[in-house]
Amino acid sequence: MITVIVPVYNVERYLGPCIDSILAQTYENLEILLIDDGSTDGSGAVCDEYQEKDSRIRAIHKENTGQADTRNMGIDLAAGTYLACVDSDDLIAGEYIERLYQMAASVGAGMSVCGFRPFADMCKAVVRPELLRQKGDSRPEAVRVMTACEALESLFYKKEITASPCYRLFHRDVFAGLRFEKGRIFEDIGLMYLAVEAAGKIAYTGQVLYYYRQRKGSTMHHVRFSGKRMDRIWFSEKILEFAEKKHPRLLPAARARYFVSCYLVLAELPRGKGYRDIYRMLRTNLKKYGRLVVRDPKAPVKTRLTAALACFSVPAAQAAGAVLRKTTSMS
Repeated sequence: MITVIVPVYNVERYLGPCIDSILAQTYENLEILLIDDGSTDGSGAVCDEYQEKDSRIRAIHKENTGQADTRNMGIDLAAGTYLACVDSDDLIAGEYIERLYQMAASVGAGMSVCGFRPFADMCKAVVRPELLRQKGDSRPEAVRVMTACEALESLFYKKEITASPCYRLFHRDVFAGLRFEKGRIFEDIGLMYLAVEAAGKIAYTGQVLYYYRQRKGSTMHHVRFSGKRMDRIWFSEKILEFAEKKHPRLLPAARARYFVSCYLVLAELPRGKGYRDIYRMLRTNLKKYGRLVVRDPKAPVKTRLTAALACFSVPAAQAAGAVLRKTTSMS
């Protein structure tokens, strides 16, 4: 059995198509946990309706405690040997679960990962995955098997592996002793590098099987700056400490990750007296780590160019950061 964990919060408009895409999976031995995190719209009722339609679905209602706590509840309740996380406004291709399971099982990987593609909120409740596909999306691609160290390098440089728990399948053993940190945003950044380490072996394909919706009301698209945005940097500092203690050769990649985190926060930082201390801290770190990233041949070209810009002019980097934020992939 494979458990699909779906955190639900005020997504009545999009939830039906998301669940439909899960029910349409070619792999049918599923447990589907719809966890309503205290929604104030009709999302909870939609969960209950689908529970009546399919015995594989379990609707769970709880008070609002945030996405991290909701995912943790799903992990705790899951009965499956493998776990998948699907966000409640996203869509998955019909072969999503089957493909990821075959990849993991065939090589004994603790985690399997596929390609993903964003799509804009087009003000339509029903958008089918097949309508989002472009040429080659459904074409099987060769599977690349990575060691944990190789996958961590990819994660820190934000290449094939990113920090989102979506578009991947986990063996349940990966979460032995691991949970998302409650009360913070960007909690995926804080958990995924530890999950990769625990998985030991990762199977990856660039085949696009996951489609995530970009909408203004989502957690990561709030316009107003909040102190919680600093969680991105806090988690990136943890990554630096982790690399220094366990994988010293990954320090350049961890520094690149930290630099990008500072840069993305700077791009959102309002101008004004109330943010001067944060600005000074970001300016110091951007110049310090920017000098190291510029000389890192493994860092992505865009990151190195950004680092060069930050070393030259932090205000210019702040202006350019708004563009980078819009074009940066999940987490």
